[in-house]
Amino acid sequence: MKNAQKHLEKSIEINPEFSDAHYELGLLLMDQDEHELAKKHLLKVIKIDSNFMMAHFHLALLFKKIENNKKSKVFFLKAIELDQNFADSYYQYGLLLAEMDEYEEARNNLEKATDIDQNHHLAYYHLAKLLIDPEDFEKSKKNYLIAIDIKNNFADAHYHLGKLLSTGLQNDEGGTLVRKPEYDAAIIHYKKAVQYKKDFAKAHFHLALIHKIQKNHQESYKHLKIALKINPDYSKAHFHMAMLYKEMGEK
Repeated sequence: MKNAQKHLEKSIEINPEFSDAHYELGLLLMDQDEHELAKKHLLKVIKIDSNFMMAHFHLALLFKKIENNKKSKVFFLKAIELDQNFADSYYQYGLLLAEMDEYEEARNNLEKATDIDQNHHLAYYHLAKLLIDPEDFEKSKKNYLIAIDIKNNFADAHYHLGKLLSTGLQNDEGGTLVRKPEYDAAIIHYKKAVQYKKDFAKAHFHLALIHKIQKNHQESYKHLKIALKINPDYSKAHFHMAMLYKEMGEK
């Protein structure tokens, strides 16, 4: 990358108004976490050409990365104004809005990303994660399944779908169970998660919890042991291992 940087800098030295060179150097510097220098070159791009959409987009990403959400929002909106068919602008803007607790607008932008690019597995995945109300269960499940259908080895999607399926819903007043946990289906997705992500301690932990509920102590013990091997400082895993020993009559 040093050679590329050297030639980009020389290109700019020869032609200071060469927007493409400033843009590529800005991206290279972003990858190196040289945020101030990257910002300088990307801002130069839009000074030369105010309609350079990808420069606005990457400035939005840069400001998001350095936690200047207000400026990030401005550049995302400009990028969207310049190109309303670029799915990643809506996707990344949706993530920013979620971080800012603007959940309805976040969902709207993630849905727009999936409308434009129906193979955007990350947009479906993050949309599913934002659909947290009980009445959104089926929509959330559907979006996780679409993400997995697009990318079957998507370990995080399998994990979060497992969590969704293993959680029973209750009404707010009487606590009546209105949807039973789907433990067998959840196990399938947790197993997929650990298949595709070998060091996925949380997935092993949640497998252990389901097996414990189902009184399958050996399987529960096996997955707690794996979770603790991956992460020896996993406090909840230590606690549930203790409870498992207690339940089995061991101290």
